[in-house]
Amino acid sequence: MFHEVAAVIINEDVRINGLLDSVLDWLGLTNGSAADRQFSFGSNLVDLARNHQEGDMRAGDMLRFVPKLFGHLARKFLVYPSMADHSLRARPSAFYSNSRRVPVPQNILELAWNLMSEVLVSTLPARASDMTYAIEVDVLVYPTSSFDVSRLHTLLADATLLANSISTAGFWSQLGHRIDANKDHAAGVFNKKGIRDLFAIASLIPGFRGLMTTLNERMSLGGETSTPEDFQVIGSPHFDTSKYITGLIGRRDNLDTQVLWEDRWISLPVTADALAIFPSSKISSVSSIPATRHRVLLWDPPGDEGTASQNITLSLAIVDRPANLADD
Repeated sequence: MFHEVAAVIINEDVRINGLLDSVLDWLGLTNGSAADRQFSFGSNLVDLARNHQEGDMRAGDMLRFVPKLFGHLARKFLVYPSMADHSLRARPSAFYSNSRRVPVPQNILELAWNLMSEVLVSTLPARASDMTYAIEVDVLVYPTSSFDVSRLHTLLADATLLANSISTAGFWSQLGHRIDANKDHAAGVFNKKGIRDLFAIASLIPGFRGLMTTLNERMSLGGETSTPEDFQVIGSPHFDTSKYITGLIGRRDNLDTQVLWEDRWISLPVTADALAIFPSSKISSVSSIPATRHRVLLWDPPGDEGTASQNITLSLAIVDRPANLADD
């Protein structure tokens, strides 16, 4: 079906809801969490730091708040079979929670592996048996209001500037990061070679920032840059470049994942009872299936009282198995 449509929805499979419930319970993000867990995922900064894998964007805990590009807290791990006895392993195999190491539950490994392996075989029946792959599991926790997104951007940006204040190189590195983020958001005439750089720089100048933002939004009238009223982009349009197939499950109040199909943005039903799957960039290396472009939006109308309580996405993806995965 991926030859004809941008995404496919799998439902009426009890494993989908069971997997999400197991992940949320393990992370203390549901009422069914174990009573001895004092902290839920994301509530302890020291635990997040201990779980962070420096330089590795596929594993560990991380804060990803870059204007228009990312806006979430993430826990990531890989699921793969041991070369020795074919038992399922995770990397990392455990995470700190309340200052103690808590292993990834075995039932989560089995559900994630079985679900996505079946999707892979169904999608690429002639190639699946030849692929050496792993399942990347990402738990993504998003804010529930634009105010929180804005303040988190400011907090992390100022913290980085403060940490680098004694280093001129650190300051320029942070400035370059902000310029790149603005360039990615450029629309219309601002999104042309040369002009894109001027727009990005002008957007950082006090007095010009508001004007440039207004003009840029007015030029975002259609196609990939159009945004529905009362929505803001917190995950810009992109392809998952390191993945073959991506599947999404979620428990979300005001978050919307959209896929681009025939020049229109289509909202995916990312729920606790269905798996929304779409092909990602690496699938083109083993088939003629085109990758699906997607984005993440936050619905936050003016004057909203902020009744939304939870925006959690569980992402499951087929990826190449890294050569350095341990079997012990």
